[in-house]
Parts: sequence; structure tokens; C-alpha cells
Amino acid sequence: MADKKIVLCDADDTIENLCETWVNYLNCQYGTKVAVDDVVDWDVSKFFPELTKDQVYAPIYDKEFWKLIQPIDGCYEILHKINNKHSLYIVTATNYQTCDTKIERIIVDLFPFLQWSQFIIASKKQLVHGDYLIDDGVHNFEGGHYKGILFDRPHNRLFDDKAAGLTRVHTWDEIGDILL
Repeated sequence: MADKKIVLCDADDTIENLCETWVNYLNCQYGTKVAVDDVVDWDVSKFFPELTKDQVYAPIYDKEFWKLIQPIDGCYEILHKINNKHSLYIVTATNYQTCDTKIERIIVDLFPFLQWSQFIIASKKQLVHGDYLIDDGVHNFEGGHYKGILFDRPHNRLFDDKAAGLTRVHTWDEIGDILL
């Protein structure tokens, strides 16, 4: 297939709802009332001033927490089509302590059409080359060798995607329009 591209795709807050699950988990655990749309910065702890950083980030290191994660609306169908048309790789900067649980959840429960061989664990995504990167973390586009598709999330809304040469999308249907 001549137009087959290498598509790199983030996991957290791109194909699955990490921030929403995290905020809801903390609200339930500690009785806080933070809304997901309030989290307008990468550092989630800024929005839970009554909690310590250790309390805020503890769920990320808890294997049971990762079992609560769900797919982003519309992602399954479009990601499946991208997987059939292009060379798709999930590039995630996951913590080594929960990597097995997170990836198993994604492969077994959420996106069974993905294979283990399609996962790349990298905290510096710029070292991975592809034609496109779909990600919510603006820092992952700096110095990368790919066209950037910025998945809109509250924590990146203040970022000037146009000045950075990125295409901001709000839904997986928009990603499908670009890649399918």
C-alpha cells in the first residue's frame, strides 16, 4: 500500500480517559470537588491544593487504578480503521511499575485488535520516528520528526497549536478525517 503511513499514538488522554478517571478517583477518595475541565495545566497537583503531591500522584502507581480506565469516545472505531490502513504504534511514557497492567488493559479489554508488538514505551517520544504523532502532551511534539495531531484536552487548551505547526483535533472523527 503506497500511502501506508507510520502513525504514532499516545495512550493516556488520547485513546483512554486518564485525567477524567484520575480526577474522579481523587474526588471520591478525598471528598474534593475538582472538575476535569478545571485541570488546565500538566501538573494535576495544582488543582488539588488540599492534597500532597504524593496523594495526587499515588493512583498512577497503583495497578488497580489502571483497571478503571475507559476508551475516549469514538476512539475504538477510528483507531481500528487506522490500524487496518496504516502502521500503528502506541507510544506511551508509562511508569515501569504499572506498565504491565496498563498495557494488558489496553490490549485485552479496550482495544483487542492491538498487539503487544505495537507498543513502544518511551518517555522521550521524539526518539521515535513516524509520519504522524497523535498526542495530548505538547512537550512530545518539540523536536519530533512527525506531523503533530494535538488531541484537545483541558490541560493543553492554553497552548498555541497553530504557532507550533500542530493540528488540534477535538474528536476521533476529526483524526479519521486526517488519516483515513
